[in-house]
Amino acid sequence: MTWIPLLATLVGAVIAMGSALLVERRKTQRETTVEWGRTRRQLYARFLADHAQAGSDLRNIAATLGLDASERYRQTRAAYAHCYTSRHELELLAPSAVVALAEECSGAVRMMRDAVSAGARIDSDQFEELTRRYLDLRLQTRDAMRSDIWSDNA
Repeated sequence: MTWIPLLATLVGAVIAMGSALLVERRKTQRETTVEWGRTRRQLYARFLADHAQAGSDLRNIAATLGLDASERYRQTRAAYAHCYTSRHELELLAPSAVVALAEECSGAVRMMRDAVSAGARIDSDQFEELTRRYLDLRLQTRDAMRSDIWSDNA
């Protein structure tokens, strides 16, 4: 009996198995990359939406007349409270360039919160300057997030 046909069959089986494993690995890598991108896109959208909502709520509080100090404090804290989760998730999942800008953006909203909590009104120079700073940082953060998302697709 010759061993050549048996050896050829065995080598063919090893090659076929190796090919199948390689194809499966690449498919899994592609799926992981797609899922990772989807997760970051959702997180980025949530971060921006949470901070935009906080900015809007703070603007409404700053425009409201007749709030006593304790109620103003409570409302301003509540306006920002939902931003913590997306900010901390972003610190774990985003690249450092995005995190740095997001932290600045979040800090700008906290500065608005503290100013409104202390009594800043919507028509005050302080509130207008803090709002401009926040909006500028929000745009920079959004652009960094877009750049990160598109770098995955390149």
